[in-house]
Amino acid sequence: MKYYFAPMEGITNYVYRNSHNAIYKGIDQYYMPFIAPHHHHHLKTRESSDINPANNQNIDVVPQILSKNAEDVIYTLRQLMELGYGEVNLNLGCPSPTVTKKNKGSAMLDDLDNLDGYLDAIFKASPGLKISLKKRIGYQDTSKLNALISLYNKYPIDKLIVHPRTGIQMYKGSVDLAAFDAFYKDIKAPLVYNGDIKTIADIKAIEQKYPKLEGMMLGRGLIARPYLIDEYTTGQNETLERFERFIESLEEGLRETLKYDKDVLFKLKELWAHMYIMFDHSKKPLKHLRKAQNLEDYHKALDEMLECGINNSEEI
Repeated sequence: MKYYFAPMEGITNYVYRNSHNAIYKGIDQYYMPFIAPHHHHHLKTRESSDINPANNQNIDVVPQILSKNAEDVIYTLRQLMELGYGEVNLNLGCPSPTVTKKNKGSAMLDDLDNLDGYLDAIFKASPGLKISLKKRIGYQDTSKLNALISLYNKYPIDKLIVHPRTGIQMYKGSVDLAAFDAFYKDIKAPLVYNGDIKTIADIKAIEQKYPKLEGMMLGRGLIARPYLIDEYTTGQNETLERFERFIESLEEGLRETLKYDKDVLFKLKELWAHMYIMFDHSKKPLKHLRKAQNLEDYHKALDEMLECGINNSEEI
């Protein structure tokens, strides 16, 4: 079983990935937040920095592309191949309304003829490149589930990463394991499970239910508990000392790459919106973290949070 770190826009950039990879074990690949190519084919500065091989040394990373235009995807694939990337992921799963209203991401699952033409053009233009897909089980519902499976089985997909919710569900409600069962039974490509993996108990449950999976992809659950896969694969609980090294490394990297302290503070607060669950009785220090106006205030609140102690109970 392999373990993949899902991309999260605004969080898992190269600073985060390198800090995590330096401290924690067990992640086989880190997937990058998506590149959104345009017809002019110029990448944003942020995107160029994130895919720059100099910023991704000694770490196995996979770029991701979000676009409904096959020509734009193909151009970007060639750019990535020139940089030395051998695998690229296509995003057919993003449920954000700002994306789907443009018929991108999970909205592409609604028009199978268009999706077929899109994939056909991309695979024909990219021999020798590993192409994986990250997707939902449908956009509005699962009525096209079997047709989607048949469509995917036409292509040499390196990995199919399935989050068993529809696009319009966003992250609400429960995952639809019955729909995932259909992929597990009939899909030809190596299959990866993604969705609601927050504890070691969750990992074990998926492994037991789907023993022939290629792997699992974790996102929010791993942001919340960055040690989760390390703890599962090594059997050793997280320590406060190691977590402090991680958060210090992350802050140092943010300071080096962001111009203003207020931007560093914003990024750290964004992380703590997920990570507070690691700590016992974290409500009060979290409130202080959120109210911090500068890094000095942040460090005071951080000390208060760390004094709470990490809970290894798996209760979230």
